[in-house]
Amino acid sequence: MHLGSTGRRVAAATTAVLGATVLTACDGDAPFAPSLPSAAGYRADGDTLRIWTGTPCVGVTRVALTFTTADGERQRLVLTAPPPGVTVEQLDIAQPDPAFTVDEQPTSDFDWRDAEKASLVIDAAEPAWGSVVDLSDVVDGSPEHPADAYLFDDVGWKDAADVADQNGQDFLTVCTPAADRG
Repeated sequence: MHLGSTGRRVAAATTAVLGATVLTACDGDAPFAPSLPSAAGYRADGDTLRIWTGTPCVGVTRVALTFTTADGERQRLVLTAPPPGVTVEQLDIAQPDPAFTVDEQPTSDFDWRDAEKASLVIDAAEPAWGSVVDLSDVVDGSPEHPADAYLFDDVGWKDAADVADQNGQDFLTVCTPAADRG
């Protein structure tokens, strides 16, 4: 196909506009990204990892917790529940809520404390944000903080009063209701 000079200019202009649109779409935060950092709370309790969502997650049909080691090995705990789902606010990885079916679990020789990071994804009735935490901070910091304090990703150790005061102001819990997200 042969384009005249007008056709080439239109094609070049169209390419430039499309290129700028793609670059703009990839630059910065996605329009659906949370307005504040999202976080869940993590605490080492003996051999187990306890997770606190900070606010209840309603209608949860899937929880995926992925552990990543320094060499890139991944182990996952995947829990599912049939619709309409269950409400989750606390999760003990050693004893998941019996309302869930364990669809995937780490190998029997895996120790979560040997992992570098843990990432949490929750499928719930309302959209939930993800969470990633450095597990050495959880393991090292848990004995230094009261039993009711959890490490919320990169926003620090929080207890129930801290979460009530700061959720929606300084950070968002992973299941902060849409009406409270600001």
